[in-house]
Amino acid sequence: MTNPPDKADEARLIERSARGDAKAFTRVYQLYRDRVFGFALRMLGDYQTAEDVTHEAFIALIEHPERYRPERGSLLTFLCGVARNHILLHWRRRGYQLEDQIEDDWEIASPGEAQNPLNNFLGRERAATVAAAVDGLPVLQREALVLREFQELSYAEIASVTSTSVDVIKMRLRRARQSLTSRLSGYLNSEEGSHELQRSTTKSRTCA
Repeated sequence: MTNPPDKADEARLIERSARGDAKAFTRVYQLYRDRVFGFALRMLGDYQTAEDVTHEAFIALIEHPERYRPERGSLLTFLCGVARNHILLHWRRRGYQLEDQIEDDWEIASPGEAQNPLNNFLGRERAATVAAAVDGLPVLQREALVLREFQELSYAEIASVTSTSVDVIKMRLRRARQSLTSRLSGYLNSEEGSHELQRSTTKSRTCA
C-alpha cells in the first residue's frame, strides 16, 4: 500500500493537477482511486455505475480544487464525500427513501460492541453470504458500515464524509451491526458455518 503524501505535498499535487499536470493527476488518482471505487461499488453493486461515480469525484477535484479544504479533513474524505453525493442521487432517482428511521432509543454503541464476532468477521473477510446481508441494509446504515469496516475510516472521518455527527454515525453502525448479527447468527454461532464462509471468501479491504 502506498503511503499518502503529507498535507503540503497533497496540496501541491492538487494545484498542479488543476493546471493540467498529467503526472500530478495520475499520482492523485493512483493514491485514492481504489478506495473511492471500493466505497462506490459496495454502495451501488454495479461496476459501471461505480466507475462513473469515481470518475465524477476526481473530475470535481480537478475542476473545483478550491472546494477541498485540508482543515476539514483528508483528501480521501473529500473524494468519498463527492462520490457519496452521486451515490445518493442515484438512489433518490430510483425512489429510495434515505432518511433514518428515528427511534426514541438513541443508544450509542459501547466500546465492547466494536469487538464482537461480527465485526471481527467483517474485518477479516467478506463471504458471499455476508455480502448479501450487507447489501440488504438500508442505504445510510450500509454506508456507515462500509466506510468503517471496509474503508477503515474513523468515526470523525465518516461524519465528515456524510455531513452528520459522530453520534449519528455510531447510531447507524449500531443498527447495521444488530441487523447483520441477526441475519448471520447461524453462521456466527456455527463453527462449521464459519469454516464454510472462510473457504468461500475474498479479501474485503481495498488497497490504496
